[in-house]
Formats: sequence, structure tokens, C-alpha cells
Amino acid sequence: MSASGQTHHNIKRLRHGAPAATVPGTRKRITLPDRAGLIWYAGVGAMTALELIEWPIALLIAGTHFVENHVHNRDVQQLAEGIDAGA
Repeated sequence: MSASGQTHHNIKRLRHGAPAATVPGTRKRITLPDRAGLIWYAGVGAMTALELIEWPIALLIAGTHFVENHVHNRDVQQLAEGIDAGA
């Protein structure tokens, strides 16, 4: 694949983003975490289950991580759409 073709493929992948799911009972779509993200959330859950951290702290950590990733993914998708529109 040429460099131009690879760039177009990467932009297309960024533009479509990660898999998403619709929250039952609403029309709200949320982006699902990738494999590394799922492992990260499982680690926080395990630390909570082992009582290494308290559940309010775990919720705060996980919620902050979720919001940060959501904002980052949205920004990356907007960048990819802008690049795609200019190409």
C-alpha cells in the first residue's frame, strides 16, 4: 500500500472511531473502550473488590477516565473529519 493509501486508511479508521453502543431506553450512544481500556477498568474493579481502594474513589477514577477518553475520541474524530474534508 502506498503512503497516500495508508494515510487515507488511517484517517478513515480515525473518522469512524471505536465501536459504540446505544444506552437502553435512550438514544444516547457511548463509545466502548478498546481492549486496553477494558483491562484498565477491570483492574480498577479488582482493586475495589480487594478493598485496596474504596468504591467512591474507584467511581471517581473510572468516571474521570471515561470522560477524558470520550473528549479525546471526539477531538480525534473531528480532526480526522477536517483532514478528510481538506483532502
